[in-house]
Amino acid sequence: MSNQVARALRAVQANLGYDFRDPQLLKLALTHRSLARQPMYNNERMEFLGDAVLQLTISTYLYQKFPKLPEGELAKIRSLLVRESTLAEVARELELNEYLRVGKGEQRSQAQERDSLLCDVLEAVYGAVYLDSDFVTAQKVILRHLPEWDATQMSIIDAKSTLQEHYQQIAKKPPTYELIREEGPDHNKRFVVEVRFEDKVLGEGSGGTKKEAEQEAARQALALLRI
Repeated sequence: MSNQVARALRAVQANLGYDFRDPQLLKLALTHRSLARQPMYNNERMEFLGDAVLQLTISTYLYQKFPKLPEGELAKIRSLLVRESTLAEVARELELNEYLRVGKGEQRSQAQERDSLLCDVLEAVYGAVYLDSDFVTAQKVILRHLPEWDATQMSIIDAKSTLQEHYQQIAKKPPTYELIREEGPDHNKRFVVEVRFEDKVLGEGSGGTKKEAEQEAARQALALLRI
């Protein structure tokens, strides 16, 4: 292991507040497929595992913290805490953008700063912590870096549902969403969506998936309608 890699692993462990018994697990979690194509040498499998650990951790935390909230409200809060932009921000706070190992082409395009890659590497790191220890320890690491959520954001976590409820009440029919264009290369595509009610454009949103773009368009509509 090179001195540079060893320094990176020490820095990530310090930021996490967790010391690995097997640092090779952390090294693997920080290795993007552009550097190592074979599944056993990159972080994609570990990301798959870390996503499951993260979802169960957050679900358990919310279930215990808010005993009176119904399932739908718990799901909305969870969606805020595990969405791509939230996880990418946690990854930046842990400086994973500095230590993610990518191929030369990805380095030139500054792939380490993409929200999608940062979200993936964070989940991979959580998967590595779980494999190196146990679920209880992984929970502690995840919750230590969990951002605070703002109750005032509840209405826009699932903006599509909020907007649909509004129009069902006043007009008995929902707004519609239309994909108007796609932007960017296949590996980093952005979708642009408009939301309309009858012939009026209420908002436009973009995102890495159509669902994200629709949610952003709905948020724009809620702002326009002052809801």
